Amino acid sequence: ADLELSNQETILFNLNSTFRIDNIQQQNDQLWIIKLISVNDGQIIKQKYIDDTRRQFEDLSISIIFGKLVCDMSQWNQSQAYFEYLLNNYSHKEDLAWIDHGLGQAHHWKGEWDQSRIYYDRSYERMMKNEPARIKDSAVILSDIGEILYLQGQMKESFNFHQKALAIRMKYYSPCHPHIALSLHNIGSIFRIRQQDDEALVFSQQALLIQEKYYDSFHVDIGTSLTQIALCLTIEKRYNEALSCYQRTLAIYEKYYPLGHVSVAVTLSCMGYMFYEQDKYNESFALIQQAMAIHKRFYSNGHIDMAMSLLDMGNLEYYRKNNDKSLKMYDQGLLMFRKLNLSNHILTVTLLDNIGKTYIDEKDNCDKALYYYQQALNILETYYPSYLARIAVILNHIGHVFFRQRKLDKALDFYHRSINLLKEYYSSDHVETISFLRNYDNILENDEFIKHHEQVLISRKENGTTRGNTCIGSSSNGISHIHLRQNQFDEAFAFAQQSITFTEKSNPTHYIMIADNLSNISRALLYQDKLDEAFDFEQRALNILKIHEPANVLKIIESLNQMGEVQRKQGKYNEACDLFQEALTIYETNPVHVKADIPFTLMSLGSIKYNSERDFDEALNYYQRAVNVLKEIYATDNSRIIFSLKWIAFIHYQKQSYDHAIEFYEQCLRIDEVNSIPGQLTIDEFLMSISDIQQIRLEYESSLAYELNCLLMREKVLPPSHQDIGKSLNNIGLCYEHLNQRKLALDYYKRALVVYEQCPLATHRRWSIELKIEELSIEMDQFNI
Repeated sequence: ADLELSNQETILFNLNSTFRIDNIQQQNDQLWIIKLISVNDGQIIKQKYIDDTRRQFEDLSISIIFGKLVCDMSQWNQSQAYFEYLLNNYSHKEDLAWIDHGLGQAHHWKGEWDQSRIYYDRSYERMMKNEPARIKDSAVILSDIGEILYLQGQMKESFNFHQKALAIRMKYYSPCHPHIALSLHNIGSIFRIRQQDDEALVFSQQALLIQEKYYDSFHVDIGTSLTQIALCLTIEKRYNEALSCYQRTLAIYEKYYPLGHVSVAVTLSCMGYMFYEQDKYNESFALIQQAMAIHKRFYSNGHIDMAMSLLDMGNLEYYRKNNDKSLKMYDQGLLMFRKLNLSNHILTVTLLDNIGKTYIDEKDNCDKALYYYQQALNILETYYPSYLARIAVILNHIGHVFFRQRKLDKALDFYHRSINLLKEYYSSDHVETISFLRNYDNILENDEFIKHHEQVLISRKENGTTRGNTCIGSSSNGISHIHLRQNQFDEAFAFAQQSITFTEKSNPTHYIMIADNLSNISRALLYQDKLDEAFDFEQRALNILKIHEPANVLKIIESLNQMGEVQRKQGKYNEACDLFQEALTIYETNPVHVKADIPFTLMSLGSIKYNSERDFDEALNYYQRAVNVLKEIYATDNSRIIFSLKWIAFIHYQKQSYDHAIEFYEQCLRIDEVNSIPGQLTIDEFLMSISDIQQIRLEYESSLAYELNCLLMREKVLPPSHQDIGKSLNNIGLCYEHLNQRKLALDYYKRALVVYEQCPLATHRRWSIELKIEELSIEMDQFNI
């Protein structure tokens, strides 16, 4: 560098020799130690760096270029100290605007964005106060401010700065200049965050075309564009093309950054995400770990990229079913966002969304999930109100929580809001985007760029190949489930069909969603007794699952259960039994027991054995196994535990095994007493069943005790004229009659008659009780009782 450094030895370099910087240290105000490694293959890189920099920045001094080089080599502290030295000692000789810019870049890379903005603003102010104003150079500052705002999550403001920078660059540079490519890349980044994926891809591809032509296919900016293109291709599931982009990027970085660089970490993280999307979790884990190691090396105090790596690690732990580890990673990511004062950043929404997903799917904690989803929604509606696609996704997830909570009206409202937002967002003609492009129609001759973009948008609109349609498909699926719960079968059918249409267009490999919709259609048809059609749709669902999702044991068992239920209703008991048995075998042979509805499978087999084969012992075996599974896995599902116990009791009753029957009815009674809801009456059923058995055994005193208890329960809940109260009074009278307490018997019969006289539908019972009263009265008169 052309600096007057006194009291130092003169060091001579052969300018045709090339060195790689190993380390830069400042010993004191006057002494810098630069450790260099001589290399044989670096001449091209050295000359290319100088040439590229000079072509982009015509008036930069070699001193400024050197400071920029130090920053580009990730020596940010050294670059900062170097520019501060220039500012303090050579302000009379050097361009102060570029020195301020160099300081801004050093702070920018260090993640000290507020400090960076101060220097960028100073640099811009110096340029604009110059006579004449340095409009051309100011585009660099505007672009860098746009990048800072992007990192801080201020996307609207960032977009405005990048527009201003691009407008200036279009005025002063040829259409194939790398500064224009950089602006296109930055605008593409914002489109990607907005989930306008096609626009992001088009802008990034155009930036790459310019860069490859200008730099002859070798420059770090090419790697940056390739990484963004690969992200867009990953979203479109074009994984081989994405991998090729990543490999090219890493090859470029390996030559430019032999000592490592944060850009390498970003690419590794994105590559890990690509493998994650392909369910290649081991490959993904290795890459994300490498990325985190690089981030920790360069960002000891934290950085937004580290927070995103924690998000990636959390995602991997989630799909490995390590839910506590997953939540720990997510929480660390959130803490880092807060530490960086980025609590309202758009990427914080992603973290909150994933935490909510973990709580609802793996922890079954609806309240916690709703808490995090609501935080995400608040950030979006407050700071990103135009991000309709992202808002729609959160609305969809909140709808799912309400569905799980059985708050169907609320769930329906959120699902519909999600769909309406997405239709509004993706059905527009994108006039604003096209208008924006036409302001810069000299990027390529003959409007090639704009025409290509318009073709993409038209194709997307015609074919429905948007990320938004995936969410519409998901919301439609949720609405279909709700209509099934509400016994609105035509509506359930229609929304399931709609979900299939949107899903097949936008994400045809989302086999789980497609199969689930086919199952919903099958259920809707089943409840309408359209059994043949119901079976066909469920068969289609099962085929998809077995071919494309063979590891999804849960869904396969559900599908087999559904087909078995249809065939059972058709009276095809052997076929139904085979399907239920297949589901049971899959469950029992699976090394990790999934939370499948295997109690339904076992109860269905028990029902078939009892009803069609009259095999009481086999039926008892299946129902008992159902109870065991329910108590082990679904311990709070008291209604089905009681249902199975009741069947066991009833079968024992049919076998005249009365002691066992009473034992299991008593179990039902105890569970129901503990979990009964005030105002609901269910316990009377078991009291009456036990009473009936005791009467069969001629144990009338015991029967009477149960009947009196049953009457007490019914009188607390039912109106006095309810015929079930009449039935209890009648049964008590019968017990007293068998116990030869005729006066009490007659009294209860008369009370029963009063109730039956108020029940128009109890005519037969009234006649029967009138006859009993008459006979008992005659008998008592005969014996003077």
